[in-house]
Amino acid sequence: MHSALIEMIASGQTDVGRVRSRNEDFFHLDTARGLAVICDGMGGHAGGDIASRTAVEVVAAVIASRDDADGAASGGHADGDRAPSPAEENRAAAEAAMTVRSAVVAANRRINALNRQRGFAEGRGMGTTLVGLWRVPGTGRIVVFHAGDSRLYRLRDGALRPLTRDHSLYQLWLDNGRRGQAPQRNIIVRALGTGEQVEPDIAIHDLQPDDLYLLCSDGLTGIVPEGLIQRFLTQQPPPIAEDACARLIDLANGAGGPDNITLILARFVLVPA
Repeated sequence: MHSALIEMIASGQTDVGRVRSRNEDFFHLDTARGLAVICDGMGGHAGGDIASRTAVEVVAAVIASRDDADGAASGGHADGDRAPSPAEENRAAAEAAMTVRSAVVAANRRINALNRQRGFAEGRGMGTTLVGLWRVPGTGRIVVFHAGDSRLYRLRDGALRPLTRDHSLYQLWLDNGRRGQAPQRNIIVRALGTGEQVEPDIAIHDLQPDDLYLLCSDGLTGIVPEGLIQRFLTQQPPPIAEDACARLIDLANGAGGPDNITLILARFVLVPA
């Protein structure tokens, strides 16, 4: 999808589930910027809900500030009047990736500062996973970024493919050939707020017409099999995004709803010039 005239159509929902007493997930959706972020807080009484909200707000603010600055520098026409060259797209993607990394580092710094204010030792306070995507301004590409086990999938040509890889002990166990006893699935090895440094995984992907992106916390994928999610998203006619979010949450809750459930469904479509 190599056009500057691209619009995001998306919907997001969150639900406390059937077991938890409060919702520690938080999400942000900005269709004008092509930005979607989900955070799944950890820490319970230590403030997992504060960590997730803080991370989302900081990441969104840093990206918005950079996006606005780029728009002002181009005279309010960030997309320009022509399609960018491959070299220009590569440069824009690299700059967007740096912006995303700066945003995640700033969010981690803010959560760590809150933990210190509350007297928590490193790794003992609140933390949060993070997953997001951001359309590289003026291009047909997106930045995908994450830390933890919240996930991002792309549905393309009927196949649901994960674009993120869990930062968890269970995933490491799988990667190492399943040797020994399987660890618990919810032990996270990388997240915001759990250490002075965090390095998000960041990747650039090309947009294609009719792609559907699913961002979600593990309250969905930890209880609803990927195959069932794929069958649901590929049914004909395709479900409307808002209805699909509600129905996927219903699937998780119908299977027990042991965790908070948050998801965003997003498409990028061409807009007539």
